[in-house]
Amino acid sequence: MPSRLIHVLQSEEEGISLGELVLITGYSLSNLSTTIKAMEDKQMVKKFKKPRSRKVYVGMDKTITSFFIELQKKRFQQSLKLSLKKLSEIIRKYDDNEKFIDELESIKDYHKQILFMAEETKKFVKALENRE
Repeated sequence: MPSRLIHVLQSEEEGISLGELVLITGYSLSNLSTTIKAMEDKQMVKKFKKPRSRKVYVGMDKTITSFFIELQKKRFQQSLKLSLKKLSEIIRKYDDNEKFIDELESIKDYHKQILFMAEETKKFVKALENRE
């Protein structure tokens, strides 16, 4: 789920119209509708109409945000952290072996990508925690 969309939904106490979401996030209405539908299917958001309004509004349950934060933390612990540990071990084991230079370069590149994902996940979780 796009973090910008989650941030906007989380910060709106009374919900926000789809039109306002388009303006704030910059996403197309089609893309936004598809994403909101997926989030609604996972019970992360609810769509509703306000009295005397034709607009469709979207709201996020604040407990869902807490659940999402915990999900991201688990993802980090179970996937990224474990991958970083295993890749570091492989790099150390084969670092001085000239027989595996090409393979090792690929593994080092993948390691850098996992490091990037780990840092971005930490930033994302921290940003969500600061919004609670």
